[in-house]
Amino acid sequence: MLNRNLRLLNVALGLWVVLSSFLWPRDTGNVANVWITGVIIIVSALLAIRLPNLRFVNTAAGVWLIASMFAWPNYSSPMVWNDALVGAAAALTSLVGPEHADMIAS
Repeated sequence: MLNRNLRLLNVALGLWVVLSSFLWPRDTGNVANVWITGVIIIVSALLAIRLPNLRFVNTAAGVWLIASMFAWPNYSSPMVWNDALVGAAAALTSLVGPEHADMIAS
């Protein structure tokens, strides 16, 4: 149950990434990068409910969201903090696997 809830949390984080890509003015490449990363987070989180090893795609996407901040240096402060915090949250929650989720829940 906790494993499923963590994947759904990643879906919510992915939805926020997609929405945030349109909330602040960004370069065209940056919008595409953040939007695509958000969709990857959503899809891989949904698939990881049934195939737990796909959660590592979320880990990679979260790390990429943080690392991609250096590819587009025209970030404003809210975008930097948003992408860094959401990327870290997506990566960290995806690292909790089903075996750990059961241990945490008990």
